[in-house]
Amino acid sequence: MTRLLRAHARARALVRHALGRRRPTVHGPVFRAAALLTGLAAATTTLAATTARAAAAEKAPARRSAPVKAVLARTAAPSPVLRSILTRPGPGRNQDRAPLLPAGHAPPPGTSPPATAHPPDTGPDDAGPSPSAAAPDSAPATGDSTTGDSTTGDAPPALPEDIPESRRVEHGFAADVLRAHGVRWRSTGGCSDRNVPTCTSFEQIRWGTIKGLVGFKKSSGCDVVVTGGTERGHASGPRSHWNGYKADIAPNRCVDRTVERWPFTGVRGDGARLYRSPVGALFAREKDHWDITFP
Repeated sequence: MTRLLRAHARARALVRHALGRRRPTVHGPVFRAAALLTGLAAATTTLAATTARAAAAEKAPARRSAPVKAVLARTAAPSPVLRSILTRPGPGRNQDRAPLLPAGHAPPPGTSPPATAHPPDTGPDDAGPSPSAAAPDSAPATGDSTTGDSTTGDAPPALPEDIPESRRVEHGFAADVLRAHGVRWRSTGGCSDRNVPTCTSFEQIRWGTIKGLVGFKKSSGCDVVVTGGTERGHASGPRSHWNGYKADIAPNRCVDRTVERWPFTGVRGDGARLYRSPVGALFAREKDHWDITFP
């Protein structure tokens, strides 16, 4: 760099001298022409060196950008190890939680309902027909979305086989199973509170009773509408509505024709005619409904 500066200073001095800005006393025109040529040559050399250095400086970032692009390309997508860490379920997530049951679908096979406390062995003291069971056939039915083969053409889901028939289930679980298999229900009060006689409740009903209702629906092909469950207002006893053994369904031509083809087993104390189904359920024909006792 020092040599370059010295050469530049000399060239400027020679140019100045050649242009006549200095007045030497011993040199003539020949010396001035030689000095001018020397100055032009030095300026050309300096300009060429500067231009080459500037071009090299411009190319340097382009050469350095290639490794940077390679690094960015490698880091744009996560590595397989990082991807496995990002997609791995972490603690505290819902991977162990059972899926919620959508409305209108029964639980998948092998799924057990939530365990509930067993009711007392005897029902309430208030005896007599339930107001919900005495509802007329024209009363609106709840749970009337008959899913399964009755609406969509698809076969209804299979009932879970690992639930004991003596297990008491909750109202929501029983309602989902019945709805999924096309069994409807209704109440005069439009409710499902077990302690209100005008409601129709499946709370604490036996799983065997739910299976029996679904089985009767499948075997008969009739429109089955439940009018009484485990709510108050029915006769008490060990195998009562309150204890989950019984259910009332509304009569119609299809139901009557199906039940009355079964063996007649006598007349109950209140005058109801009794019929025994092939699976052992006892159907009693009361005034405005069929009172069913499931085994």
